[in-house]
Amino acid sequence: MNTATDNRIFDLWPTTFLYYAPDGHEKRQSDLVTLALQNPEADILSGDDSAVLWLNAEINEAVGEYLKRYAGAVVENFKTLAHTVISEHSDYQPLINHPDAYLSGIYYVTVPTDIRENHHRNDVKSSAISFSDPRFAMNMGAIANDPYMDWHKVVRPKAGRLLIWPSFVDFFIHPNLSASKQISIHLKILVGGHQ
Repeated sequence: MNTATDNRIFDLWPTTFLYYAPDGHEKRQSDLVTLALQNPEADILSGDDSAVLWLNAEINEAVGEYLKRYAGAVVENFKTLAHTVISEHSDYQPLINHPDAYLSGIYYVTVPTDIRENHHRNDVKSSAISFSDPRFAMNMGAIANDPYMDWHKVVRPKAGRLLIWPSFVDFFIHPNLSASKQISIHLKILVGGHQ
């Protein structure tokens, strides 16, 4: 391909996701479990426990880096709202998005790996999160090896992982099929006019 043609090809609709394990998360997990179970309705990020201060710092750093990559902007003034979600057996989150925020996210405190019942298929996605392509019917025009062939992506969470994505993306959290509780901290990041 010549240079003139090559310069005409660009990615028009990228959707950036962040998914990683912050350094030192192993040392904080048990404290975060205790705090979440003590007051599950509270905004866990508003406390002053050392584990909470660590998590706030990690979220702030991740959001700052994400915004530089995704929006090409250095944004120092953003607000994070958080609430703890404790999922019992069969709990799930129907399809939703967050139109009142700029970014959404989840920090996974605990993610059980066992399946309570033995009648489930071996490919069940217990507590996984599915994301739908926000561009309706985009996959209908896809061809072989097209990155838009699959209209949804599934992320199987792990404890100690932070996941951030644009709030306009629809997501669904699969039922917790374990006998154990899953504990996660759901985030809304408000930027600029969203505050």
